[in-house]
Amino acid sequence: MEFHLAEFGWFALAIGAIAFVLGGIVKGVIGLGMPMVAVPVLASFMDPKVAVAMMTVPVLTSNIWIAGTSGHLRALFVRFWPVLIGLVVFTFLGAQLFVQMDARLASIMVGTGIVLVCIAQAFPIKARLDPKHEVWLGPTAGSLAGLMGGTTNYMAPIMVAYLMALRVEKDLFVFSMSLFFIFGSAPLFGSLAAYDILSLEVLAASAAAAVVAIAGLQLGAALRRKVPQGIFQKILLAVLFLIGLNLIGRGIL
Repeated sequence: MEFHLAEFGWFALAIGAIAFVLGGIVKGVIGLGMPMVAVPVLASFMDPKVAVAMMTVPVLTSNIWIAGTSGHLRALFVRFWPVLIGLVVFTFLGAQLFVQMDARLASIMVGTGIVLVCIAQAFPIKARLDPKHEVWLGPTAGSLAGLMGGTTNYMAPIMVAYLMALRVEKDLFVFSMSLFFIFGSAPLFGSLAAYDILSLEVLAASAAAAVVAIAGLQLGAALRRKVPQGIFQKILLAVLFLIGLNLIGRGIL
């Protein structure tokens, strides 16, 4: 699949940069959501598969930074290794489906993923999960999230619901999600590279995008202390829901 940065005008490049900044801000404020913001915008003027590939460096660098500086990395591995195995295996399987889809079907899948994320966030799980059930439910949640992440690039809804049911405290929630994103995104990006979707030019553009995304991440972390998260998240979900429906419509029509 050919991708040439020179084919895009300055306006498209500026919109793409803004998308990554906004994605970084969202990540900084609520601990997730960078692909939810950036991918739909990028997919408006490029192949959705390439849009997903563009997230490689921003996603990996931001999550490695958060998880690596948490001070809880070893404890997270010990607790969630069954989840991580399910994520890796089923993300790889789901990615094989994703890279072979045509652009219109990929658009529908991405849009559907966004809509599901919005629904999951709008109606959070209230039930409490006994930690003793993690031994079997963890791999199940990881496998389902991996399959969804591999085919749509959105594994967040299932993992968010899983951690919420465990009543994981706020900081540990952010650290855990970053670890999940690292293991969940690596097989997908590896598959994109194997199918020449993640080319050297896409990788270079992704590295440049990571710079503005990290800047947005820092800004988001500062805003988190000032902006009411509930109001911000409701506005975000409304906008993302409309974008998701738009992408589904583009794929159907």
